[in-house]
Amino acid sequence: MKKYIVSILCCFSLLSQLSWAEEIPYLLTAASKGDVSTVNAMLKSGVSPNTKDQEGVTALMYAARKNEDKVVSLLIQQGAKVNLQDNGGWTALMFTAKRNHIASMRVLLKNGADPKVRDPSGWSAFGMAATSGNSDAISLMLDYGVDANTSSDDKKTALMYAAKSGDLATVRALIKSGANMALKDRRGATAMMYAARKDNAGVVQYLLLKGADPNIEDSTDWTALTWAVKKSALATAKILIANGADINHKDSQGTPVLQFAVDNGAKDLVKLLIANKVDLKARDKYGLTAYVYALKKGEPEIVKMIKDAGGHY
Repeated sequence: MKKYIVSILCCFSLLSQLSWAEEIPYLLTAASKGDVSTVNAMLKSGVSPNTKDQEGVTALMYAARKNEDKVVSLLIQQGAKVNLQDNGGWTALMFTAKRNHIASMRVLLKNGADPKVRDPSGWSAFGMAATSGNSDAISLMLDYGVDANTSSDDKKTALMYAAKSGDLATVRALIKSGANMALKDRRGATAMMYAARKDNAGVVQYLLLKGADPNIEDSTDWTALTWAVKKSALATAKILIANGADINHKDSQGTPVLQFAVDNGAKDLVKLLIANKVDLKARDKYGLTAYVYALKKGEPEIVKMIKDAGGHY
């Protein structure tokens, strides 16, 4: 009986494998392998260039996501539709953008692929390239007239993603193409804030050089300096302060920047703020000074720094 059951299970496994194999038409497999001659022969025999698998993924998408640009070109010549979307809303261009497959992307764009098409989550090929830090893909789409300020449904722009990843090359390309540094996402964060909270000092420096305002506030009245201090981003904090960031700024809860530094136990940041004449008497909404914060946190070194600089209860 045991052998009989094992046999049945093996048969089911084999049938399952065969069924799966049948679900992926061979045109898609050949396209994925870059097998130009087989793809060409199948198309000439009448196989549709828009053949899909069960997930709606076309032969063009299979080729694009493997960067088989010769197959991509052949399929388009034989009638493949470049802007079809699979069941998840992805186009062939999205696959190339996500993977920085420039050769296939160039073929698709030359043949009418639309970089503005979005999936159900609101992502476009441009946004996918931005989140992946694919500067070559972004630059290519900019060359094809994509708006540098294109954003996702949550208002995040390519510049924000590039700033977050520290991709200075992409930041430069986007600003050169008209990216607006003052745009905010749905929580009010700017590209500079994205860079500041990751301590991407080079990006912050470049944005400031191009005229970005260091004192813009997000929806909770945090500035780029607030984020830098909160995240203990010393290098970024130095650059922001040197370029006019308000060291006495308070957020929507009335908390001064210095109190954030003390609460983090960030001795170097406290020292930096004191050296730049921060207001040691500033109080939060409960009336607490930075000196009290240091006492409560049990930071004797910071307590001494603040006291020596004239801070008190």
